[in-house]
Amino acid sequence: QVYFNALVDTKTPGALAKRYDMDYYKVAHRQALEYLLARYPDDRLRVRLVDPVHMAILPQDDRERIIRTRNINSANYHISNNSWGEYPNAPVEPTIHGVEAYGNVMSYLFAPKNLEKNMKAYRDVAASGTPLARADFDVYVHNGALHYLSENCVLRRLNLRIFLRIVPANPADLPPDSRERGFESRDFRLNDYAAFFDGKCILTQPLPAYPIARIATGYESAGYEGAGTEWRVDIDLAMRELPARIAAGRYGKPVAQSDFDVYLRGDRLAYLKQPCAPADADARFLLHIIPADPADLPADSRDYGFETLNFQFADHGARIGDICAAERQLPAYPIDRIRAGQFVSGGGAIWQVEFAAAR
Repeated sequence: QVYFNALVDTKTPGALAKRYDMDYYKVAHRQALEYLLARYPDDRLRVRLVDPVHMAILPQDDRERIIRTRNINSANYHISNNSWGEYPNAPVEPTIHGVEAYGNVMSYLFAPKNLEKNMKAYRDVAASGTPLARADFDVYVHNGALHYLSENCVLRRLNLRIFLRIVPANPADLPPDSRERGFESRDFRLNDYAAFFDGKCILTQPLPAYPIARIATGYESAGYEGAGTEWRVDIDLAMRELPARIAAGRYGKPVAQSDFDVYLRGDRLAYLKQPCAPADADARFLLHIIPADPADLPADSRDYGFETLNFQFADHGARIGDICAAERQLPAYPIDRIRAGQFVSGGGAIWQVEFAAAR
C-alpha cells in the first residue's frame, strides 16, 4: 500500500518516516495484529485499536480472540501507525514489534507501560494479601493499602465511580470534615486507578493509619449498561478474628450444625463455614428470636410471636480465604428459642435450624 518512486530516498533507514505520511489509513495494523495473534496463539488479547476495520478483515477465529478498546489504560497491547512523524523517535512504551517498509516503521506494536509491574502486583496481593470480601472485585488488605482484584474487568464500566467509606475504631480519629458523617469517604473512579493486563485488573487505594472498624465499598451501576445491578460489601474487620476465637474454644461447641455451624456465647450468635464459596455469602440469613415472654417482643413483632433479625452476610460477616464467618448481637431480653438459616429471596430456604437458647 505504501509506494515511493525512484526520486525518493528509500535507502536511508528512517528517512521516509521523517518526511512523508507513511500509513495514514493504518493498513499495516493487520500485519501487527497477525504478529500478535501468532505470538500468543492461546490468549484472548485486549488491544487498543482505534479503527475496527483491521479486525474485520481477519479470519473469524482470530477476530474472536481480540477484545478491542480505544482506552490505553485498559489495553494489554497498543497498535499505532507512524503517520506524519507521529512517532519519529523511539516511543515511550516498550516496543514489541514494528511493521516496516523500506527500513521505516509503519506500525508500532507496544506493551503499555508498567505491564510487568502490574502483573507482579496482582500476583503478590493474591498470594500474600489478606482477603476481606469476594464479590465483583475480590478485596484484599496488603502493605497498608486496600486492593481490588478482578479476573474479568468489564470495559464498559471503566467510568464507574467506586465508593469507599472507612469507619474508624475511634470516631475521634476521623478528619474534622468527616466526623458528622461518622466515616471517611475516599471515593474514586475505576478508570483513574485501575491497572489492566490479560483481562485482569488491580486497583490500589492507601488506607489511613488509624485503626479501622469497618470498610464499605462498591458501586451503583445506574446510568451504565447493565444498570440495575449493584456491587456492595460492608466489611467488619473484627470478623477476621472470629474463626480464630472459635477455633480456640471461646465459643464452645456448636449449638446447631447445618451448612453453617452455629455457636452461641452470651449475647452473641456466631456462624462459621469452612470451606465456603462466594455463593455461601450471597444469600440472606434468616434469624428469628422467640422470647421466653412474648411481652418482651417489640410491638410490631407480637403478632408473629418472634422478632425478625434477618440480615445480609456482607453486613455482619466476612469471607476470609475459604472461611465464611458472621456474628450477630442478640436482644437483651430472655430468649426461649432461636431459628437460624439461609434463604434466597423468592426461592425458599437453603438451610434452617431451630435450637434452645440456653445462655
